[in-house]
Amino acid sequence: MVLHSIFPREWIPSFAQLIQIYFILIITIAISTATLPVLRESILSYGKLDNVVQPPEATTSTLVPSKTRNIPGLIAAVQNFRVPKRWFSHFYLFATLWTIYLTLDLYWFTSGSSKYHPYLSLLSLLQWLGFIAVNPSYPRTNLLSVLSPSVQWSMLAYLIHTIRRWYETWYIERPSPTARINVGHYIIGITFYAAMAPAIWIDSVERTLSWNQSSTSVISQEWSNTGKAQFAVGLALFLWASRHQHQCHRILANLRAPASSSPSSKQTNSQEYKVPFGDWFQYLVTPHYSAEMLLYLGLYFMVTSSSVVTPTTCPTLLIAWVWVVVNLGIVSRETDAWYKTRFGPEYGGKHCRRTLIPFVY
Repeated sequence: MVLHSIFPREWIPSFAQLIQIYFILIITIAISTATLPVLRESILSYGKLDNVVQPPEATTSTLVPSKTRNIPGLIAAVQNFRVPKRWFSHFYLFATLWTIYLTLDLYWFTSGSSKYHPYLSLLSLLQWLGFIAVNPSYPRTNLLSVLSPSVQWSMLAYLIHTIRRWYETWYIERPSPTARINVGHYIIGITFYAAMAPAIWIDSVERTLSWNQSSTSVISQEWSNTGKAQFAVGLALFLWASRHQHQCHRILANLRAPASSSPSSKQTNSQEYKVPFGDWFQYLVTPHYSAEMLLYLGLYFMVTSSSVVTPTTCPTLLIAWVWVVVNLGIVSRETDAWYKTRFGPEYGGKHCRRTLIPFVY
């Protein structure tokens, strides 16, 4: 407890609180970037939103970078620091490996093994620093005694999700070779998945290991019938959203023909954008984003179906979901403006598309 010897105990946030602070920080950054014109035009645009020919009647809502705006030097430098959009695959490769590592780390940490070097264990290091409090009397025997079944299944569901997205970014999606994303997007993407993996179980682990510090009682991991029903609803929502997100990614990929062996043909194909139709695209601008929001909401229902963490005692994952909604909501709004500018009447198609919620918004 190194920090506890320097600062009062109440000043030291827990690991869960550190993750919550991070999510609140990036939510604030996203809202600021979408609100302030100088940041919105120079940083927010990426991929197909980055290079748009602006018609005379278009407004700044189309996310077209202004060439006449005097952008401060630092922001201009950030704007020009871009990486290939295909690096999105790094997010899911990292998320998969990181989730596996943290699961193994959690297994060794909850067993109380003294053979596991603390500097190889993130959780042991955080406990040593004072960010994780463990009741000395708690009988740490194995991972299953600390995590409820709902959290265990949620961890597996999240791992499957990251593997699926890794597969899609590698073998299904066809981003343009010239498409770029701002380095800020890349950093936030990596750090989000770094925080998301422990966000699934950290509230449950902290409440269990620190339960009743003055007693040797062990918190119950029983799964009630009500909790099982809630978990079933969350799992159904998670699987339903995952299926439609996968289908929407296939539709987007099929809009662009596979790259030709000819360099000139490859360039032409890579820059050809079309209006997507089919599945949820009939009703929504970015249904893959709507599916992502539902997917994380289902995950939240699954985690909070246990007797340890309930919807009122699991703020970390809830704030993570708020970030997903805010971030993807902003990008979806800009994508809608881009489609309208690019395709005009053709964009609407047979149905009146909404941004995120069919027939509502």
